[in-house]
Amino acid sequence: MKITFPHMGGVYIPLKTLFEELQIEVIVPPFNNDEMKGTGCKYAPEYSCLPFKLILGNVLHSLEQGADTVIMLGGSGPCRFGYFGHLLDLIAKDLDYRFTFICLEPSTLPRDIGRFKKAAGCSTRSFISALRLGWAKLEAVDTLEQRYWSCLPYAHDGSRLKCMLRQGVEQITTSRNLSGIKNIAGECLDSLEDLSPRSYSLPRVIIVGDIYTLNEPYSNQDIEELLAGRSIETCRSIYTSTWVKSILLPWKRKTYYKRAKAYARGYLEDCIGGFALDTVYHAISSADKGFDGIVHIFPVTCMPEIVSSQILQKVSGKKRIPIMSLTIDEHMEKTGIETRVEAFAELLHSKKTRVK
Repeated sequence: MKITFPHMGGVYIPLKTLFEELQIEVIVPPFNNDEMKGTGCKYAPEYSCLPFKLILGNVLHSLEQGADTVIMLGGSGPCRFGYFGHLLDLIAKDLDYRFTFICLEPSTLPRDIGRFKKAAGCSTRSFISALRLGWAKLEAVDTLEQRYWSCLPYAHDGSRLKCMLRQGVEQITTSRNLSGIKNIAGECLDSLEDLSPRSYSLPRVIIVGDIYTLNEPYSNQDIEELLAGRSIETCRSIYTSTWVKSILLPWKRKTYYKRAKAYARGYLEDCIGGFALDTVYHAISSADKGFDGIVHIFPVTCMPEIVSSQILQKVSGKKRIPIMSLTIDEHMEKTGIETRVEAFAELLHSKKTRVK
C-alpha cells in the first residue's frame, strides 16, 4: 500500500506519523502552490470552490507519483465538502488512475476505520498506538502555531521567532514518543514568549470562516502573516485539533453545539451546514470577550459562509465591532488582499488609540 492524502495546514504531520507507524509507505504531496492549483483548476468543475481544486491537485499529483490508496475525510449536509471525496474519486478514475479510495464519513466512522485497518493489515492495538502518537503531534503543532501568531506582532525579531517555530515543528515531527513531544512543545512555547515581551497592547482580531481556508496558508493568502506584519494580534477560531475534539467526538459534540446555538440565538437559530454556525458563534463570543475586529475569510461559492457573512453585518452593527470579509478564489491576487488588510489595520489602530 502506498497511501496519500490532501494537505490542510499541518495535518500532514500526524497523518504521516500514523501511517508510517503502521509500516505503510506514505506519499505526501507538495505543499499547496500554483502548480497544485493549476492542476486542480484544469480538471475540477468550473464553479467548484478553491479548497476542492487544491485538494484535487494534491491527489492527482500523488497518484502520478505512484500512490495506490487515497484517504480523506467526508461530510454531510448542505456544505459541498460532503461531495468532495466522491467527486474527486470520479474525476481521478475518469483520468484512468486506478486506486483505492477510503472516505471517512463522520456518520460511519467506526466502519470506515475498520475498512482501513483491514486494508492496512494492522491490529487495533497498533492502530490506537499510532493514532495516539499522531494526535499528540497534531495538538502540539496547533498549540505552537496558536502561540506563534499571538506573539509575532510583539516580537522584535520576527524572523528569529519564525525560525524557533520551524525548529519546534521539525523536532515534533521526528519525535517517536509522547513525553518527547510534550517536552519539545513546552520548551518551544517558553522560547516564543521570551522572544516577544508584551509591554503594550495591540489590536486583536478573530479570524473566522471554513476550516480549510482558515488552516491552509496558501488558500487564505497568508492572512495571519499579513495582519501580524501590520501589528495586529490574530486568533484563529478553528484549529484542526480543536475541531476534532469539539465535533468528531460524540460526547463533546452536543455540548459544543448547545453553547454555539446559545451564542448565535437571534442571529442564526440552527446549523445550516458547513461552518456557518461556528463562524457566527466565534464572531459573537469574541466580540463579547473584547476583541477589536473580525476577519471573515471564505471561498467564493461557499453557500454556508455566504449566509453567515450577511449575519456578521448584523453582528458588527449590534456589537459595534469592525468586520472585514474576504472571499477567495483561484483568481485572487495577494496585492488586493494586502490593500484591504492595510486599510483594516489602520482602522483598528485608530480605534484602539481613541479608546485609550
